[in-house]
Amino acid sequence: MRKALKGKDFMVFVGGKAIALATSHTLTLNAETSDISSKDSGMWSDSEITGMNFEISSESIGSAKEEEAVDISYEELFDMMLAAEPVDVICGIPKNQSNDGVPETGWTVPDGSTQAYYKGKALITNLQLAGKSKENSTISGTFTGKGKLAKVTGGVGG
Repeated sequence: MRKALKGKDFMVFVGGKAIALATSHTLTLNAETSDISSKDSGMWSDSEITGMNFEISSESIGSAKEEEAVDISYEELFDMMLAAEPVDVICGIPKNQSNDGVPETGWTVPDGSTQAYYKGKALITNLQLAGKSKENSTISGTFTGKGKLAKVTGGVGG
């Protein structure tokens, strides 16, 4: 029987580390299309898929960088964005999923043994740090895919 995937369990890892204090993640897969309508199509247009792309967005509460941090902070994402190089991204349920908060050694990258996950390379194309009076600061990031997004299943149904 299928079981609901809890949003709290779906995480984004950048360079092997979970994004710190995340509140929301979105993985979007898009198909690019081309119009292939002809006179034979009648009055309905016809399309075909000509390409694929993906984008990941992340929302989190702002956090200060710590010396031995087990997750990734704004400062690290900032440096990665300025480097203008692709980063490794993984979306999925951590191997050490728990309802007890962050494990002492941090969240562990999924391995596909219990749930499929998605991995690829992406460019950090948007990074925002916002702070409102009397509220936690927030961080928003957009990761634009560079190349293929792979589904990794490991021991999950092949």
